[in-house]
Amino acid sequence: MGAGYAGLSSALHLATLGYEVAVMESGRPGGGASGRNAAGWIPAYLDRTPDDVEALLGETAGRALNMMIAEGARLVPSLIEAHGIAADMKRSGILVASGAPKEAAAMRALAASWNARGGHVDFVDHAEVRRISGSCRFSQGLLYRDAGTLNPFAYATGLAEAACVAGVTIYCGQPAIGIDRDGERWRVRAPRGELIASHVLIATEGYAANATLWPALERCCYHVPMAMIASEPAPEVAARMMPAGIPVSDTNKSNPFWSMTDADGRIVASLLPPRRYSMSAAEVARSYEAKLRRLYGDVPALRWSHFWIGTVAISAERIPRLLSLAPGVHAIGGFSGQGIGAATAAGREYARLIDGRGDPAACRLPILDPRALPMRRAIPFLVRHVAAPLTRLTDRSYRRPPSPSLVN
Repeated sequence: MGAGYAGLSSALHLATLGYEVAVMESGRPGGGASGRNAAGWIPAYLDRTPDDVEALLGETAGRALNMMIAEGARLVPSLIEAHGIAADMKRSGILVASGAPKEAAAMRALAASWNARGGHVDFVDHAEVRRISGSCRFSQGLLYRDAGTLNPFAYATGLAEAACVAGVTIYCGQPAIGIDRDGERWRVRAPRGELIASHVLIATEGYAANATLWPALERCCYHVPMAMIASEPAPEVAARMMPAGIPVSDTNKSNPFWSMTDADGRIVASLLPPRRYSMSAAEVARSYEAKLRRLYGDVPALRWSHFWIGTVAISAERIPRLLSLAPGVHAIGGFSGQGIGAATAAGREYARLIDGRGDPAACRLPILDPRALPMRRAIPFLVRHVAAPLTRLTDRSYRRPPSPSLVN
C-alpha cells in the first residue's frame, strides 16, 4: 500500500520478475511525501556514517546496506533512462559544504568511507568549494558525484507509468483501511472493495495512514514537517549562487541550507517549517534570505512565488529497513529525508526478498522488529513551534570567512 517511491519501486521490480502486483493508493501516485520533497537525491544517511551502520547492524549486514545506498544513487538515473521518464533529471552531483574548518578531518574520513563501499565522493578544499558554490564562507565540502536533482512528482508519476506497463494495477483513491488474515493469505480492505494477497507491503511511512492499517506502526517514526520554497525564474542569481551548476547543501543540521535550480531557472530551497502555514512564500523565505546574504553578500533579491510543506518520516534507527509485522506482512521505510535514492533501492531489495522466498540473505535491507519512539506527537510540535523559531533567531553561521590558516 502506498504509491510513493518505495511502493512503486517494489511494484515495478516485482512485476519485472513476473509477479502479479496491485498497489492501493489513497490519492494519486506521488501525491504524498514523495512528490513534495526537496528534489535532490544523494547517497548518504541523515546522521549516520557507513562505519556507524556497520557497528549497528554488524559488519556483513551493515556493509550490504551501505552498498545498497551507494548503488541506489545510480539506480535512480538508470530507471529514468530505461523507462523514458521525463523528470527533469540533472546528474550534476551535490555539494555538501561546511563553514567549520574543524570538520575537515571527519569529512575526509567520510568520503574515504563511502568510496571504500562503492561510492564516488570527493573531499573538496576551500578553493574548490568556492568555485562550485560561489561563496568564500565555506571552508571545505564533500562532492557526491552520483547525486543529482529531479522533479520529484514527475519521477513518482513516471515510476507509476512504468509499473503499469509492466503489469501492475494501481488503485487510486482507494486507501487501504484494514488487513485481516484469510487462511495463509491476507485480505486488504478498501472503501470500495478488497484484495487477497500472499504478501503485503505497507509503504505509507511518510503519512499517518498506518494508524488504521497496523496501529503499532504509527509509533515507529516522527513525522517532522519541512518547508520548501521556489522563486520566480532567476537564472542570473542561480549562476551567482551555483556557478558550476551543482546544487549546494551544508552540514548545519539545526538550520539546514539547500539550494538548487529547476528547468525554468527557479531557485528551489528547503528550510525549517514556519510556525504558521498561512504565511506567504516571501515571509517563509526570510530566514533563508538571511543566510543567503551571509554567504553571498550582494546577491540580488529574489521574488518567491511558491511555498509548500513536506513531511520527513524519521525512524528510530534512521536507516532504511523493513519491519517484520507478521508472516508475509512488512512495512518499508526509515529513509529519514533521503528517500529518492534510498526508497527506490529499497523497493528493489524487497522484490528480491519476495523472489528469494523470504530468505533474508536475498535482501540487503535489514529486517527488524517495530520499535516505538517516545514523544511521537510532541517532537514534531516542538520542532515547528520551538526548535525552528529558536534556531532561526540564533543562527550565526557564515558571518565571516574562515581563517586562511585553518582551511588548507
